[in-house]
Amino acid sequence: MDVIVTTRLRLEMTLSVRADFRAQVEMMTFLVISHLATKFATGGWMSIENTVESSIYWSKSIQRDEDVVRRVKLASRALSIAEAIEVETGLTLNSSALASIFDSNLRLDFSSVVTCDIYDRCHRYLLAFK
Repeated sequence: MDVIVTTRLRLEMTLSVRADFRAQVEMMTFLVISHLATKFATGGWMSIENTVESSIYWSKSIQRDEDVVRRVKLASRALSIAEAIEVETGLTLNSSALASIFDSNLRLDFSSVVTCDIYDRCHRYLLAFK
């Protein structure tokens, strides 16, 4: 009986860690896209204040209160990924591109190729730091 309980707890913890990691990747994807959209709209990257506001918005939109330190770490790394994407791909996120990236509730739309590509980059980036 103890083996079953221990195995179940390990499985639940593993699933929780995976869900947490996925949430981190999604948040970073959201922030990278926000940086790229801001760059297209204004010619400059999001300010620190806008980045913090975006990370808070993301946490509230998924009704999850992320660890503030973790949010700050992710937010600080998002800009470097956005800059790399811009340099490597020349991606610009105009209004029609943004319409395909977000759904009607301003959540990431994973049926979008652009969203999935950015998500994959963020996933690989975070795996490298894991």
